[in-house]
Amino acid sequence: MWAEFEWENKVAVATSLTDEAAYLDHVLAATNMRCLTPASARRGDAGFLAANLYARSVFGEDALVNVALERGADGRLAGFVRIRSKTQGIALSLGDKLILKQKGV
Repeated sequence: MWAEFEWENKVAVATSLTDEAAYLDHVLAATNMRCLTPASARRGDAGFLAANLYARSVFGEDALVNVALERGADGRLAGFVRIRSKTQGIALSLGDKLILKQKGV
């Protein structure tokens, strides 16, 4: 399904949060998406996190998101959120929304 979605928007992680799970929860709340990665795979303190998210817009457009994070030696989170969809508008608007919501945390 990932390959079927031609439009991609890559957003760099920019947050003061230092916990991977807290950042993922923030992304889920900000975008109203559902996490496809089981909770058991997201537990622990490995210093990194990879999760896949999914949402369908009110217009029936699907969006997939991949969150890839790692905690650096200084404790700050670094990584990317990759948003893919069949239409450019969804990919761009979700990216813009995420950038705005990151500034508040």
